[in-house]
Amino acid sequence: MEKPVLKVKRREKVGKAEAKRLRKKGFIPAILYGAHIKEGIPLQFESSQLSILSSSLHKGDRIITLHFTDGKEEKREAIVKDAQYNWRKGEVEHIDFYEIKLGEKITTEVPLRILGEEAVSKKGGVIEQMVREVEVECLPESIPPYIDVDLTDFEVGDSLKVKDLKAPPGVKITTHPEEIVLSVISPISEEELEELEEEKAVEAEEVEVVEKGKKGEVKKEEESEKKKEKE
Repeated sequence: MEKPVLKVKRREKVGKAEAKRLRKKGFIPAILYGAHIKEGIPLQFESSQLSILSSSLHKGDRIITLHFTDGKEEKREAIVKDAQYNWRKGEVEHIDFYEIKLGEKITTEVPLRILGEEAVSKKGGVIEQMVREVEVECLPESIPPYIDVDLTDFEVGDSLKVKDLKAPPGVKITTHPEEIVLSVISPISEEELEELEEEKAVEAEEVEVVEKGKKGEVKKEEESEKKKEKE
C-alpha cells in the first residue's frame, strides 16, 4: 500500500501564542520526535492536508511520509503518536509524529475491537470495558489497525485479561498481562440503582457533618486563642 505524503515545514518559533497564530492562518502545529532525534522538531502543515491523515489520527497503524518543503528537502517516515483536539470547535489543534525506521521495532498503542456484543446482550449480560487500547511492540509495517476481542462465547460473570488477548503474528502486547480488559456483568435493576443512590446520599451527608464538625473545632480554637490574648 502506498504511504500517504504530508508536506511539512519546520517552525522556528514555539509556544502557545505562536501556535494560536498559526491556527488562525490555517496551519496546524506539530512536533516530530523519535529514538534517533535528540530534540523534538517543531513542525507546521496546512490544515487542508488533514484528509491525508484521516485514517491515522486516532491510531498509529499507518506509516506516513513527512515531506519537508522548507528549503531543506528531505523525507522521513513517521506515525501519528498523538493528536490534541478542541472538542468545542471540533478541530485538531496539534499532532505528535513519531519517526520510525523500517526494520526497527517500536512501541505504540492499538485499539481493541469488540465482537459478539449481540450474543452477550441475548444472554442478559452487559459489557463493562476497562481497557480500550493496549500497548504493543512490533515492526512499524506490522502495526495492526486493531486487535479483535470476540465475546460470542462469554457468559455473565466472565472476564477477560490482557493475557487472554490474541495478537497478530509479529506483534507482542506489552501491557501488563494481568490487567482486566472487560467483564460481562448483569444489568443493574431499578431497586439496586435506588439503593446505590441512597448510599451515596448518606455518604455525602456524613461527609458534610464531618466537615461542619471540623469547622466548628477550628472556630472554637480561634475563639480560645482570642480569649488568651485578651487575658
